[in-house]
Amino acid sequence: MKNSTQYAKKMTTLLRKLSPGKPRREPERDDPIGVLVYSFMLWESTSTKASSAWLKLQSELVDYNELRVCTPDELIELSGDASEEALERATRLRSAMRDIYNREHGVSLDSLKDMKRSEVRHYVESLDGIVPFVAARLLSCCFDVHGVPVDEQLKQLLVESDAIDPDAEVGEIAGWLSRNIKADDGDGAHRSFQAWVDQESRRLKQAAERRRIAEARDRDERIKQRRTERTAVAKTRRLEKEEAAARRLAKAEAAARRSEAREEAAAQAAVKKAAPKKQAAVKKKAAPKKKAAPKKKAAPKKKAAPKKKAAVKKKAAPKKKAAAKKKAAPKKKAASKKKAAPKKKAAAKKKASPKKKAASKKKAASKKKASGTKRRK
Repeated sequence: MKNSTQYAKKMTTLLRKLSPGKPRREPERDDPIGVLVYSFMLWESTSTKASSAWLKLQSELVDYNELRVCTPDELIELSGDASEEALERATRLRSAMRDIYNREHGVSLDSLKDMKRSEVRHYVESLDGIVPFVAARLLSCCFDVHGVPVDEQLKQLLVESDAIDPDAEVGEIAGWLSRNIKADDGDGAHRSFQAWVDQESRRLKQAAERRRIAEARDRDERIKQRRTERTAVAKTRRLEKEEAAARRLAKAEAAARRSEAREEAAAQAAVKKAAPKKQAAVKKKAAPKKKAAPKKKAAPKKKAAPKKKAAVKKKAAPKKKAAAKKKAAPKKKAASKKKAAPKKKAAAKKKASPKKKAASKKKAASKKKASGTKRRK
């Protein structure tokens, strides 16, 4: 322990001030199992409460074997222990009793009387559920193994008196006290310390309760602080993720715009390259339509009017008839003229009939052309 020499002087001064308390009803020293049970009842408690619990157990149970088979809840009920450590105390006591039974095939420690002190110390300190306070008290009371029992209550009083290092553990304090207090003074020191604990137990309980409340408050504050830190970290991470997503989206949009621009530029370039070819193709396609204009080329009705030609022919026919009459007039008489007239008319009809047939063929041809042009349109 740190500053051992300085604390040793303070411990000597403190022991001179303390006085052993009144004797209490407790098991005899030649009953190790009884001392073990009583030491468990005295651990983190007072002499008055331990004596009361011991007497109740003696009156309710027949022997220690019955105590061994009791459950922790039954031990609490039988002893009347209402402290916060009641369940832990009963559980540890039951575990130690069962371990002793498994080792000795009975609830007894008589076999330890023939062992060396080191072996006895190892045996007791290795029991299931044992605590340093109970082990040190059992060894010092029943097997003459020097030790000073220390629990949290005594540690708190020693820290308040500035007699030990506040950072030291209970086991470390017990070992330091056993080295700095003589073996002959060990029992007296234990009784003095226990009387001091009995006097200050109420205050110690209140202080322990206040410490427990403060620790719980600090724990809650730490939990809240960790929660706020976690929420802040989660928020920052979420914002970072959102910013990263926004940056990725902006990059993607920019890339899409660039690709669209490249595609548009490529399309415009392709259009410019293909424009002359398209114009040439359009001109080639449009040229035959202009040449084959049906209205301008084929106007059959206007060009070949069959009625006008027939009229012309009709007009020409009388001239021919008159010329024939003039030629034939000196040779023949009026009677012969009347007879020859029908022959000339028939001859004229014969001559005109091939012309009419040609005109009708031209009309049919013009109608076919006109119908063909209409269909093309």
